[in-house]
Amino acid sequence: MMEPSQSLQEKISHGARDAGDYFRNMAQFVGFDKKQAEAIYESRYIIEKYIPELVTQFYVHLLRYPPTRKFFLKPDGSINEDYVQFRMSHLTNYWRRTAYGPYDDDYARYIDYVGLAHTKRGADPNIDIAERYVIGQVGFMQHAISNALGQELHEIDPEWEVRATKAWNLLMIVIMEMLVRVYREMDAAIPPQTVESVDPDMVQRLAIGAYEKGVGMHHLREVRQAFFVGEETEIPLGERKIVSYMGLSVGVFHHQSGWYAIQNKCLHAGGPVATGRLRGDVLTCPWHGYQYNLPTGSLLEDPHAKLEMYPVEIIEGQVFIKLPVMPTGLMGMTEKSSSPAQPVPKTEGPARPLEKNEFRLSELKAGEIGAIEVNGDSVAVFNVNGTYYALDDYCTHAGGPLSEGTLHGQTVVCPWHGSCFDVATGAVLCGPATKPMKTYQVKTDGGIGRVETE
Repeated sequence: MMEPSQSLQEKISHGARDAGDYFRNMAQFVGFDKKQAEAIYESRYIIEKYIPELVTQFYVHLLRYPPTRKFFLKPDGSINEDYVQFRMSHLTNYWRRTAYGPYDDDYARYIDYVGLAHTKRGADPNIDIAERYVIGQVGFMQHAISNALGQELHEIDPEWEVRATKAWNLLMIVIMEMLVRVYREMDAAIPPQTVESVDPDMVQRLAIGAYEKGVGMHHLREVRQAFFVGEETEIPLGERKIVSYMGLSVGVFHHQSGWYAIQNKCLHAGGPVATGRLRGDVLTCPWHGYQYNLPTGSLLEDPHAKLEMYPVEIIEGQVFIKLPVMPTGLMGMTEKSSSPAQPVPKTEGPARPLEKNEFRLSELKAGEIGAIEVNGDSVAVFNVNGTYYALDDYCTHAGGPLSEGTLHGQTVVCPWHGSCFDVATGAVLCGPATKPMKTYQVKTDGGIGRVETE
């Protein structure tokens, strides 16, 4: 039996009194604000144009599936077209009201009434639609509205399409929650919602740490060690000093009464950024002109991109920086890594040209990594306190270049995902890599190192 038609105000009067508060709380939580409401209002004529098509798609979908089709059948099993059209008129009015706004208490109570109408407590006690189908149909309409916006706007104004689609998607999340809340007990009053302040950088650090632990990565910043830079008097105000520890180049700045230490490697192409021009707080990389804010390390074009920075401490007139190091137990460092560097053999006479698989020992200092070519393949070469090792350059996990990684004692760390390998044996010391690296033999003769395949 068809229930009697009600005016919009009658429907609103049946909605829950706290519906407005509930709507506002959900809207705030998902980010649906005045700007999003304006974007929907801008798209109102597009949506109105498509309402007949949207309603058609909606009811074709409902009538296909027995759990929802049964509500629109006559006793003989045929479709009750009058009842379908009656319901269609309600749906048409609802989406017109939604497209035009405003999203006030009346609108919230209207949604609440619509949700109630899908249950036994609504105007028709014979209707009792399961919550899952209400959720499914809201998702269906969300997709249909996005398609309509795309058909009208994608070619002529893609920015408008994105803006309107985002606004509708957020509103549909709120609508879905409003519709299904009638299936739960909602007797308790809704308290005013407050928003607490949160440090997004802190949350991001936690998220990165959670990801790295999940894939077996080791976070280098878990352990830091203080390294001596020099006497404070060596770096007067306005000056800097470039230092290198275990293959890591760092620029230490005495700038505007503060001390800053940054990795001497531009985010763009690895240029020696710490040697660049400093004007005010702006440091310019000498290679391609990329500019950074020195106190924060942020790239001016994109503040989310930052140079690696290290804490600086002044202790009794001496300057120290704290650099990340690998825990010795996990990384397999040995006493050999802290032994004095062995002298590099000197060449006699004029330097001869190098073959592709050769390098000059004097150009690869202790703790540094180089790269050469062996039979057309890139090979990373390591100087561990005067002893030389060589591995395939490409990490067995995802192909990261080990020659651009960091060397900690006898352990190399891939710059892409943090996999660790023993440079002497190629063995995996920490994931996410699981396969060992291929090793090469390194021979030295007269100040020249040569990597051989056998």
